[in-house]
Amino acid sequence: MEFFRQWLMGVVACALLVSMAAQLCPQGNLRALTRFTGGLLILCAMLRPLTALELPEIPWSAENYRAAVAQLELELTEENAFLDGIAAELASYIEDKADSLDANVQATVTVALRGGVYVPSSVTLRGRYNEALADFVEEKLGVAKEEQRWIEP
Repeated sequence: MEFFRQWLMGVVACALLVSMAAQLCPQGNLRALTRFTGGLLILCAMLRPLTALELPEIPWSAENYRAAVAQLELELTEENAFLDGIAAELASYIEDKADSLDANVQATVTVALRGGVYVPSSVTLRGRYNEALADFVEEKLGVAKEEQRWIEP
């Protein structure tokens, strides 16, 4: 609290001195210059506490930036490979069920993150529409029939 009081007293004292100096100057360009200079002094007095801040060292090198970008690209590639694996496994699961229902279907699954878990969000099925398979996908995988796209030959 003491620091704040000292800072405020310094700003007020600076403002009073600038005001008196501006009043003592004759009209014209000199007074305008005095007011401008005084305004800069008041601004410096107001910003004085910022000089005491200790900012953390920020690595601005291009090499650090490139390394960070490369790391993020690697993580994204790994996550995409993981998602592609999940989608492929789900498509295989659907195709196996289709075979057991005597339906010739090729499945493509789209996966999305919901509640921290990757779940199927939509399914594209190439083949003749099969009500039992559509019900299976909705019941077991949680993909509503509105999110199932059937492409018939």
